[in-house]
Amino acid sequence: MRKLRTILLRTACVTAALVIACASGRAKADDLPSVAFVPQLTGIPYFNAMQAGGEKAAKAFGVHFIYTGPVDANPVDQLQIVQNLVNQGVQAIAVSILDASSLAPVVAQAKAKGLKLFTSDSDAPKSGRAVYVAQATDDGLADTLIDELVKRTGPKATIGIVSGDATSSNLNTWIRLMQARVKEKYPGIRLLAPQFAGGSADRADQLASDLMTAHPDLKGLIAVASSTCPGVGQAIETAGKIGAVIGTGYCSPNTVRSYIKSGAFGFSVLWDPAALGYLTVWTGKQLIDNKPFAASNTVPGMDHPISYDAKTGILLLGSPSVFTKDNVDQFNF
Repeated sequence: MRKLRTILLRTACVTAALVIACASGRAKADDLPSVAFVPQLTGIPYFNAMQAGGEKAAKAFGVHFIYTGPVDANPVDQLQIVQNLVNQGVQAIAVSILDASSLAPVVAQAKAKGLKLFTSDSDAPKSGRAVYVAQATDDGLADTLIDELVKRTGPKATIGIVSGDATSSNLNTWIRLMQARVKEKYPGIRLLAPQFAGGSADRADQLASDLMTAHPDLKGLIAVASSTCPGVGQAIETAGKIGAVIGTGYCSPNTVRSYIKSGAFGFSVLWDPAALGYLTVWTGKQLIDNKPFAASNTVPGMDHPISYDAKTGILLLGSPSVFTKDNVDQFNF
């Protein structure tokens, strides 16, 4: 019965999200082309910032923006939401993928209906998606984080990883590339097997605490998902390990500001998700208008050219940023 109630609750939440999205768009959908973005989960600062950027772009480019996603990082719920958007005939749909292996059939259905389905923030490169709006190169993100962390832990250290959902393609790619960076450049670093907290900060807190208990020599903890960043920071503070264990991750400044200032986090690596949301909606409009991407694209409202790799089908927002105690207050997302 408990399992059945859980399934019914998830179905109700997905349905409610779609009803809200449809209701908000009914007045404008007949007049303007529609671009949707489906995050990995709603209600966290990172995707809230992407939503704000998308709304800004929608006004700038004359489109109706639909923002709807699962209430937790559940790939089944996310896929159902994408499927419903395709069934509704939304012209361009962007998805931050949780499970890359599940998207291809929906991409095929979208193509058959003349719709544009693409990815943003997290990719499904083998799905046939129209394009991927990438925040930064995966290699650049992974290399930057590992290099900055080793500067602080030293070249001989044990480092733990607390990630989000085990099926999330972007998170798993970053983990794989961090492992490759360590193997290639830092043979004295021991990178522990990743632990997966789903979308729960509380679970991330528990996993980070368990790692510090199981490995008294631990010198670093990496929060791979934005939803796990507060949990890792809280665990380091609660354990009294500030200065002994360096926290870091792919975290927005607002999510970890207090932990950077307390010293629980030495730094975080990310990009501007509002700019990513803005670029996502611009991309959707370009796809709807059947306008090809150039190797270098001028996007109205953005202060630098956006590169496009025709071979991989990737639009690149830019280089990763490193947020520290010295600069974190300069950012608000």
